[in-house]
Parts: sequence; structure tokens; C-alpha cells
Amino acid sequence: MPFKLYVDSRFRQETGGSSSDSEFTIELPHPIQVKEKAFLDTVLIPNTFYVIRAGENDRFHVREDASTYRVCTVAEGQYNAITLKDALLTALNTGRSMTGQYTVSYDIPTNKLVIGNLDATATFHIYPTAWLEANTDTWNTASFAGGGPVIDGKNLMDAGSVTGFATGNSILSGNVSTSVTAADVVNTLPYHQLFLRSSLGNGYDAIGPDGSSDIIRRITCQVPLNDMIVDQHRLPHDSVTIGDKQISSLSFRLSDCFGKTVDTKGHHISFSIIFLEDD
Repeated sequence: MPFKLYVDSRFRQETGGSSSDSEFTIELPHPIQVKEKAFLDTVLIPNTFYVIRAGENDRFHVREDASTYRVCTVAEGQYNAITLKDALLTALNTGRSMTGQYTVSYDIPTNKLVIGNLDATATFHIYPTAWLEANTDTWNTASFAGGGPVIDGKNLMDAGSVTGFATGNSILSGNVSTSVTAADVVNTLPYHQLFLRSSLGNGYDAIGPDGSSDIIRRITCQVPLNDMIVDQHRLPHDSVTIGDKQISSLSFRLSDCFGKTVDTKGHHISFSIIFLEDD
């Protein structure tokens, strides 16, 4: 007969390694014998994630005039398009080398940010994420020569996917009479999908977008910020092959599509696992 296991990250065990509501281990009160397959019935995850996350996507790369390279830091937090506009404005104006202040506006019909500057003699240049990835050495050579910051093209931590300055192979230049409009729309959804990974995963049932083999559930994020994501089992083949074995502990990790562990900001997650034998 089916065996049901209810998991809540608040009941995790301290194992000496990573331990949070997004990465944890549970110890069962007694070993259980399982065989064949298992599936997750209902997953509950609070959508408390940040849109801008420190050390992950909080950087904005600009050059002021000919040789002043800057990596601006956007404050971590949850945003809508209007508050994101204000946060980017603060980041640009904090530590600027030009006399005139930056301006940032939000164009509602296109859902895009527009950046300008009030300095009558200065120029500014916005570097899209795609350009930085393709031309890291070019940035580093010029920036280093002027005493500016160097960057890691494989870990830019750039905010382009949120602010709309992600795609494009050209540097976007502006001045007092020419504003710069983002190529892409603003995106204030922290995640479109999440992946629950576990020691139950064996690599025979699924391969993740990052090539991983420990995924036991893909979770779609379809609710507003600070609402509850309720993901229920719907597909007959959405199960995990587990074989015939005894289980006394299980580990779990909630990640994004790149395999990076996400942060629920102190809120617990829960789900139920049903172990079944093949008919």
C-alpha cells in the first residue's frame, strides 16, 4: 500500500553542512522500506524571493565620459517596475563622476526603463549583459588602465535580466540630449520556475536544464510576490524511480534553473512524498 511522508523544512536536522529552509536533511524516526517509485503530491513554497539578490544580480555596468568605468550596486530587495526605477536611479547617482545627475524613467506602454543625464558636457555609456559576456577582456583592459573595476565574464552578477539591459551587442551611449532605452522589458519576477532536488533522484528519470540528475520536481511560479506557491501533482508520469531500498534520512535542495540554491528569506517550505509500488 502507498506510504506517505510529509516533509517540512522546519524539522530539518543540523548535519554540519548547509542547513536552511532551501537546503536541508531530514531524519526519519525509523527506517522505511521503499521500492519502485515515488512522487511529490503537493509542494508549498512561499514566494518571498527577492528580485534583486546581492552577489547574484545586483550589478549595473556603466562608463562615464571616456575612461571612468563603474560597477553600480542596486539594493537587494523585492521590486515592481516603479520601485526598481528608483533603486536604479539611486545606484547610478551614488558615486557618479559627472556633475549632472542621472535620470531614470519608466515607460509604461513599452514596460522599459529609460536612462538620461543632466550634465551638459558629459557622456554616459550602458553596457548590456550580453556585451560584457562577449567582451570581458575589452572592459577589463580599459577599466584597469584607468584604475577602475575588473569583472568576471562568467560571473557578472549583472542586473540586466531585471532592468531590461541584458541583450544587445552594442554599448548604449547617451548625453544630455540623448537618452538610452533598454532593449528588453523590465522583469520583476524573481523566478519563473524552481527545481526541488533530492538524494531520491537517481538520474534515470529527468535531466535538468543545467544537466543535473537529482531533480525530483519542477515547480512553476504562478503567484504574486509574498503569496503561496501551491504546486500539485497532475501528470501520471511525474514520478521518480527509487528502486528497492531502506531509507532513514533524505536530503533536499530548492534551486533555480542554473542549479543555484534559492533563498526563501527565513520562510519554510513543505511537501508530501508518496511511495508506490508498480502495479
